[in-house]
Amino acid sequence: MTRGQVRAAMRRMKDHNEEIEEETGEINLVPYMDIVTNIIIFLLASVVNQVALGNVNVSVPTLSSGGGSAADDKPDKAPLNLTVSVGATGFTIAASGGVLPVIAKLPNGQYDYAQLTKKLLEIKSAPDNVSETKVNFNADANTSYDIVVATLDAMRQDDAGKVLFPDVAFSAGIL
Repeated sequence: MTRGQVRAAMRRMKDHNEEIEEETGEINLVPYMDIVTNIIIFLLASVVNQVALGNVNVSVPTLSSGGGSAADDKPDKAPLNLTVSVGATGFTIAASGGVLPVIAKLPNGQYDYAQLTKKLLEIKSAPDNVSETKVNFNADANTSYDIVVATLDAMRQDDAGKVLFPDVAFSAGIL
C-alpha cells in the first residue's frame, strides 16, 4: 500500500466515524447541568436574603437520674409550675396554686401583651417566686408565629427591663 492509499483509507475511516457519531445523536449534558446548577445557587442565595431569621431562646426540660431521695430531703417550697397558654380568646395563666382569669383580647382583636406582663410581674413579685425563672408555654395550632414571639417577649421582661421568666419551655403540641 502506498502513502496515498493509506491517507485515503484513514480519511474514509474518519468520515465513517463522524457519520456514526452524528447518527447516534448523543447530547452533551454538561453545559445544561452547569446552567441548572448556577440557577439553583442563584435562587437559593436570593431567597435567603429575603427570609427574616430570628432566634427564640428556650430551655430544654432536664432529666435527672440516680436513686430516690430520702424522706428528709424535702424541697423548701413547692415548684411554681407556671404555664402561659395562648388561645383564641386570649391568655390563660396557670400555676400550682390555680388558674387566673383569662386575659381577654383587646376590643380591636389584638392580644393584650401589657396586661400579660403586668400579671406575670405580680406573680414574680411574690416572695416565694422571686427566684423563679421557668415558665411553660402553650399555644393552639392556629396561633401565628408573630403572636408566639410577642408573647415570649412579654414573658421575659417588663417595659422597665426587669427580668421576669426568661427560661421558656414549649409544651407538647407546638409546631
